[in-house]
Amino acid sequence: MQSNKSVLNRHIVPIVLRGLIRNALKDPHAFRRRLLKGIFVELKRFSSPNIQNIEASDIVGIDKPVVTGGVTREAVGPQYDSLLLAALCQVLDCKTIFEIGTFHGETAWLLAHNKPDARIYTLDLPGINATSQVKLELTDLDYFKTWNRGVKFLGTPEQDRITQLYGDSATFDFSPYRGSIDLVFIDASHSYSYVKSDTQAAFEMLSEQGIIVWDDYTHYPGIFALLNELAPQLDRQIVHILGTRFAIYSRSELNIRSHK
Repeated sequence: MQSNKSVLNRHIVPIVLRGLIRNALKDPHAFRRRLLKGIFVELKRFSSPNIQNIEASDIVGIDKPVVTGGVTREAVGPQYDSLLLAALCQVLDCKTIFEIGTFHGETAWLLAHNKPDARIYTLDLPGINATSQVKLELTDLDYFKTWNRGVKFLGTPEQDRITQLYGDSATFDFSPYRGSIDLVFIDASHSYSYVKSDTQAAFEMLSEQGIIVWDDYTHYPGIFALLNELAPQLDRQIVHILGTRFAIYSRSELNIRSHK
């Protein structure tokens, strides 16, 4: 049955409003957690005073890499984020990578899998008992109920190129890596104090062409606040890749398409 009927957004407003009220009453927790949180994330993206928003497609060459990995939400939140991180490693030819925050080790494995000439170092606490001895504020305490750090890369061909390190990132000795890391990926405790400490360590480790990627920029107030404070002090801009949780600083200038 053919029809030339034209449907615009204004025509579906009643359907949307009825569904919104019905589902909010049915599951108020999901309403707060999903819808309101999503709206606030978008407000932060739009209102961020010092972070530039770009599309992933604005990064020249990002369409060239072919990356592979399992379909899961464990690696860097949504799977798109983790695959994009692997693609960035290829585009920027990152041969030394330091991850702060191992968790199950899926991100470390993914980067090693898609960049066969890369050496990955990944740091996490030595065990559950260490959580009571950390120097700064921990977030995401659910991640410390069980302890299987690095389980995703154990026994894989990539394990030989992944070095598991243990310690509190606030007191860990990063000096052996000073000036030698092409990519620092920060995804440990998301408190303001820890992200500030991890960021200071990241800048010390960066190579001349190095890049820092912060995960969860749009989802944790400590990261959002710190990066907007830090951005005006830097020699290059911090950018947020729309559709991801990533914020990026690159010591070498990122080749970003201009839309002017």
